[in-house]
Amino acid sequence: MCTSCQYHLPINDHHLFRENELTKRLLGKATLYTGAAYLSFSQSSLVQAMVHKLKYRNGYTIGQHLGLCFGNRLQLSPFYLDVDMIVPVPLHRKKQKDRGYNQSEYIAAGIAEAMKLPLNAKDLIRIVHTDSQTQKSRLDRYENMEDAFQCTDPERFRGRHILLVDDVLTTGATITSAARTLIEQGDCKVSIAVLAMA
Repeated sequence: MCTSCQYHLPINDHHLFRENELTKRLLGKATLYTGAAYLSFSQSSLVQAMVHKLKYRNGYTIGQHLGLCFGNRLQLSPFYLDVDMIVPVPLHRKKQKDRGYNQSEYIAAGIAEAMKLPLNAKDLIRIVHTDSQTQKSRLDRYENMEDAFQCTDPERFRGRHILLVDDVLTTGATITSAARTLIEQGDCKVSIAVLAMA
């Protein structure tokens, strides 16, 4: 990424506040400790172009680079100092096979590298293959994600502070469903980090 693009990124300050625009949007949907979005997402923007390239054009190095930048910011916040593990929101195996990679895993890898924390991309899985969320209503998105995830080894998460990572938050249906699964099955504290919030 060139210096000019990096300079013009719409970076948020969510990491400095335990309650912020993102956590308020997800209030009542999952019992989260805190959460942050690195960037603000808007139509026809640089962020939209980067996210599109990251998800659909094999631009996974963008995810890792921005994850590293995000992780460096999170390290400056007192709310993420006791995080034990970074967990990406998983894709269903069919979707991951079609795409060839999970973009959230690359973002999570960058965050894990910056924060010097382990990355666990295998013990939370998506067990329901859902249709794309992009054309669905808010209510349909939540119904689409009901019981979509499972912890394969809940003991890996028990008693830990998990940072759950995804690419873009719109309604929050996907990440809050994954967070509820971790909390209920893994008996752990969950915070979230998303690359961009629409």
